[in-house]
Amino acid sequence: MTVTLTAEQEKFIAERMNRGGHSSPEKIVDEGLKLIRAKEEYQGRLVELRRELQVGVDQIQRGEVLDGNVVFDRLLGKNGRRARK
Repeated sequence: MTVTLTAEQEKFIAERMNRGGHSSPEKIVDEGLKLIRAKEEYQGRLVELRRELQVGVDQIQRGEVLDGNVVFDRLLGKNGRRARK
């Protein structure tokens, strides 16, 4: 595959190579592609988290909630009984 870069893109790559952290234009492009992949994964996870959050919001609106203190007291009580056995 051949890619044609604009003068601005070529300048950007040259500047990065002159700074030292990249040994070739290919490595700079590779790093850019990795960042695009990471961004897409992040955006996909963000969509999943928003969906999961909406499930919780919907449950709250329907009154399907438990008091957190009660739940923790029950859990601590069960764990305390197990430890004594």
